Amino acid sequence: MPWRHKWSIGAIAFILIVIAGLVYWFNGLSDKKPLDITVIIKSTDKSIEFWEVLVDGIHEASQEFDTNVQVWGSKAETDVDEQIALVEKAIRGRPDAIVLAANDYDRLVPVAEKVKKSGIKLIIVDSGIDSDVAQSIVATDNVNAGKEAGQAMKQHLEGPAKVAIISYVKNAASHIDREKGVREILSGNPNIELLDTFYVEGSEQNAYLMAKEILNEYPDMLGIVGLNEPTTVGAGRAIRELEVKERVKLIGFDSSFNEIKLLDEGIIKATVIQRPFQMGYLSIKTAVEAVRGKKIPGIIDTGSLLITKRNMYEEENQKLLFPFVGN
Repeated sequence: MPWRHKWSIGAIAFILIVIAGLVYWFNGLSDKKPLDITVIIKSTDKSIEFWEVLVDGIHEASQEFDTNVQVWGSKAETDVDEQIALVEKAIRGRPDAIVLAANDYDRLVPVAEKVKKSGIKLIIVDSGIDSDVAQSIVATDNVNAGKEAGQAMKQHLEGPAKVAIISYVKNAASHIDREKGVREILSGNPNIELLDTFYVEGSEQNAYLMAKEILNEYPDMLGIVGLNEPTTVGAGRAIRELEVKERVKLIGFDSSFNEIKLLDEGIIKATVIQRPFQMGYLSIKTAVEAVRGKKIPGIIDTGSLLITKRNMYEEENQKLLFPFVGN
């Protein structure tokens, strides 16, 4: 009968509306549920201000986006095995996303691929791996930053010079890219002899001792590039102790209080600063968006800036040199 046919159509329409409403309600509810994000940084060494500032950015974002965030890290950037174990532990905990600053370009690849196979969103922050498994990479363009350091060194050298590069760890992507950028600018210059890169096994003290050794072995050497905060500070200490700041040109990376002091003293001629607070903040924001199914960029460049004694007192640069640390 016609009325029965109409009733059947109406009942089906009603059921579909109810189902659609339930789906909408469930999705809305899941969007409001706090997400669990595990962040694994290179090191929990509190003497390295870069990671302290980056973690501040993480916590700021975790409050804004209502996420439950755990921050882990190996005791030293050289302990790749510990970092791999921490990623394995995070996978077992089944968070919604993992944010990783990789200690090693190659060795973190298998466990990173395991993250993806586990259905957990992976965001790379600061330092990447030799794989495209991550949903997004939030980092400085380190090749470009290396070029900035190389250009700064080039401008400070007059006549023939030897230049040494001091790297914190051997196989971290950020350091590989920075060195590449420095060498792209300085290589091929007939007045510049680029020495082999010196590795200090994740220690500021080793950087200090290495710089002293280099300066003693090459008394005519005029340039040192430190590829991060500890290598720059260690080299700066050696230059200060040997009283050769007028002769040796030191170009560094990052902006710790010790580096700012060395810059003010004229020991560091320039330093390429990153934006670790923004890096930490955007890594969480991007992880949340990835979990929510939003479209996110594959690479987010947080930028870099060359700071010298001449421009370090400008208001905008002061905000970058003295970030809010510790809360």
